[in-house]
Amino acid sequence: MATAFLGLDVGNTRLSAALVSRDGRVLALRRGEAPPTADEAVEALVRLTQELMGQADTALEAAGIGFGGPVDTRSGEVRGSFLSSGWEGLPLGRLMAERLGMATWLANDADAGGLGEARFGAGRGASSLLYVNVGTGIGGAVLLDGRLHVGATSSAGEIGHMVLSPDGPVCECGKRGCLQVLASGTAIARRARERLHREMTGREVGEAALAGDPQALEVIDEAAWWLGLALANAAQLLDPERIVIGGGVAELGEVFLAPVRASHCTHTLGPAAQTPIVPAELGYDAGVIGAAAVAMEGAGARSDP
Repeated sequence: MATAFLGLDVGNTRLSAALVSRDGRVLALRRGEAPPTADEAVEALVRLTQELMGQADTALEAAGIGFGGPVDTRSGEVRGSFLSSGWEGLPLGRLMAERLGMATWLANDADAGGLGEARFGAGRGASSLLYVNVGTGIGGAVLLDGRLHVGATSSAGEIGHMVLSPDGPVCECGKRGCLQVLASGTAIARRARERLHREMTGREVGEAALAGDPQALEVIDEAAWWLGLALANAAQLLDPERIVIGGGVAELGEVFLAPVRASHCTHTLGPAAQTPIVPAELGYDAGVIGAAAVAMEGAGARSDP
């Protein structure tokens, strides 16, 4: 019987589960809406896994979980969630290990996504990598010498909460001027409302920019400028071999990435200004592939049944 790894992606609006081969191929995939509470989400994850196992003749080696919020990678506990209740202090790794009957590893979803891109996507072959996911919010991951670096308090890679403008808008974390409130899809939508005086989603602003709308392009350029500044600060400290940008906003392609590169180059000293900034390759499957990669690599916090 073939073997695979289970990747579980826990987002604020959607749950995903996949069987992933050792070479990063998605063998089977199930998705569902995220319930409003943590207890219901755990049950939903178990159901998705059972449905997967019912449709595939595959033995599971281990499971990995990418959680959309801060986690403690040493204890395997969730620190909290911004949009749903009951997660704070929940030992998610241990609970899923007990329910699934297999070793389970827990990591932040951006760390999982970065590890997936490093192993199977745009970061292949790079020994050091900075990964940034730009969507509704902004998350990041740092890989050094080919391994995920989570830091002393499991807080490494949280580039979305790097403060760039202390007098800027209030972020959901409570601080002012975080990258997330300046360059995320949510920030793009807010700036469009302020500039264009009409309600638009971040996706709609992006579509208008792709169509050549000059005001939409100004909003995208502004977000890209802030992201480039943040990348320059991070690159000056870490000097990664490659920077990978994923998430929904990055799907705008060069309309977004070209001004990001220009800003990064302007704000970075020396050869690091030429660090390649490339789009992610795994697309919407990055979450489950990355979660499976967490289990493969033994990254994050392990729980045994």
